[in-house]
Amino acid sequence: MKLTKYKLLIFVFLISKLFAQQPQINQAIYLFTMVGDSASEVQVKGAQGLSIDPSGSIYISDTENNRILKFDKDGNHIKTVGGFGWEKEQFYTPVDICASSALDVFVADYNNHRIQRYDKDLNYISSLYIDEKWDETFQFAYPKSMTVSIHGDLFIVDGENIRLLKFNSFGEPEVSFGDYSEGKGRLSDPVQITMSPKDRLYVSDSQANKILVFDYFGNYLSEIGNNFLKEPQGLYYSTSGLLFVADNGNKRITIFNPEGDLIFHWSLISKKLGDFANPKDVIAFNKNVFVLDNDRIYVFELK
Repeated sequence: MKLTKYKLLIFVFLISKLFAQQPQINQAIYLFTMVGDSASEVQVKGAQGLSIDPSGSIYISDTENNRILKFDKDGNHIKTVGGFGWEKEQFYTPVDICASSALDVFVADYNNHRIQRYDKDLNYISSLYIDEKWDETFQFAYPKSMTVSIHGDLFIVDGENIRLLKFNSFGEPEVSFGDYSEGKGRLSDPVQITMSPKDRLYVSDSQANKILVFDYFGNYLSEIGNNFLKEPQGLYYSTSGLLFVADNGNKRITIFNPEGDLIFHWSLISKKLGDFANPKDVIAFNKNVFVLDNDRIYVFELK
């Protein structure tokens, strides 16, 4: 009898510990507008991508202005690189940016059919183009998004062929997945890709209205948000293990835990500013969340 009670106490303790570890979010409090209001030092046009590096510096793909911008964690503008063109340090519709590495910043230069690589201070390093010697399954055009792993491998959303490609740290193609032959893992309209510290890949599919999850080798694992999300766009996997989604069709930001369970969502910016109009991307740093919506970046604190 005593042993049974002891086991019960252990079970209750483990369950309470599990629930204690689950993040509790009750509200998103609007703090300020970092970019886009009348007082902003910098204005953007048709901006589609946000990223943040481990130090908290924020990067924006200012799409229609064909440039990328860097800000510090307090929202102060640090540097701008770009301008329309085909040369290095020029862009033709940069649609996404990835600064999750502490060293490198990658830009999906959509209409130039390349991925540009910069250091954290936005000094140009190199560009990744297709090589005609590669197999057809590794050719790409109109790259829409990319993410880099802690191992240095680069994953790209191939906009033309509607698939995902993996390149090693030497820029050599290794895996192609998510195309018409994938069954449950087939992509319809992939928009953005992100990665968890455990090497799980998350891809927003605007047409399928869900997030598809793959392992590091391109094997389909599961889906998140089916029958809840509508035209999801930007994604961000936080250090606390939460998946943030710019749920564009529903004009809100949605948060899931690693298991894909809904944690929290909100659509109201503030009583004065009203609801989101066109949330394109989202990032987070500590308890702060940055939302790109109609060429403005709204900053919130989660409580």
